[in-house]
Amino acid sequence: MPAKQFIGIQILRFVAAMLVVVMHTTEAISVRITGAGPDHYWTGGAIGVDIFFVISGFVMAMSTAKSPSGNQTHLQAAWIFLKRRFLRVAPLYWFYTLIKTALVLILPSLALRSSIDAEHLLASMLFIPVISPWGLVQPTLPVGWTLNFEMLFYLVFAIGIAWGVARIKFCFLVFLLIFVAAQLFPESVALNFYGRTLLFEFILGMGIAHVCLNYPPVSPKLGLLGAVIGTMLLIGFNWGDQVHSFSTWEIGAGFMVLAAVWLEPWVARLRLASRLSFLGDSSYSIYLSHTFVVPFGVLMLKKLGFQESLLIVPIIFLAVIAAGCLSYVLIETPLINFFKRAFFKRPGFSL
Repeated sequence: MPAKQFIGIQILRFVAAMLVVVMHTTEAISVRITGAGPDHYWTGGAIGVDIFFVISGFVMAMSTAKSPSGNQTHLQAAWIFLKRRFLRVAPLYWFYTLIKTALVLILPSLALRSSIDAEHLLASMLFIPVISPWGLVQPTLPVGWTLNFEMLFYLVFAIGIAWGVARIKFCFLVFLLIFVAAQLFPESVALNFYGRTLLFEFILGMGIAHVCLNYPPVSPKLGLLGAVIGTMLLIGFNWGDQVHSFSTWEIGAGFMVLAAVWLEPWVARLRLASRLSFLGDSSYSIYLSHTFVVPFGVLMLKKLGFQESLLIVPIIFLAVIAAGCLSYVLIETPLINFFKRAFFKRPGFSL
């Protein structure tokens, strides 16, 4: 049985993706149009990543809440979980990584970072964090750095399933070990990449799932309060994102996910609920494809004489949504269905 889908979580997933889109759009405007450079743009959109990670922890915990069924062992359940997550994430990411590689080789002027290295490309495809040709720990498709975190989470989570241990405690201990090791061995590229408080956002999401699974639902009115608190922590004040402490961004993202869960009874009754849920389904395609739509769209608008950010941002916003939805229908869904048929005898599962 597929896990229950929370429409509120799907909507929040879409919002998180679009926050990242707006951030990258302002960056492209700063570089391509105003000439202010790559360091002058709206960085607040990065909170979308924090929300993504909390949602990921929530969804993984909710979707695997039941024990292995039938004669299935914990090890078999862990393997199936890993296959499902890998096939859900990797094919579309590989597709857009290869598209990025081809475009950089053919039209390098479109890319802010235009170096291609074979070893770096291979590491990117395998979700291994390494130093890029442009000097940052980023994959060929830069937004894929978040997927490196996702894959680590999936791996640790799957080990917890295989051992049959309490997954929240197990993941927390492993992430704490990584975090401490990163402080002790600062020369390690991988440890320094992973050794950030971002890891604990997955634990926040798992904790929210634990609350939903083990305690009675609360009034949606508390969801409104959670949304207000989350918004204040995320954007209401200039808190800043602290590197070595659990920042208000991360806690704020947790409140937003909790609010989405508590507001579900109201959200599910909205007339546009199914359409808004579709945007959430398309969020992964939006997240990956916007790295092409944004620079191309900004360049085209520049050629058409557009100079005002207040006009450019909403136009790019709508273009990204349209492209992402098309990507979901025409690329992502067929890829998922193909790999489901190829790697699973019975394709009737939910990714």
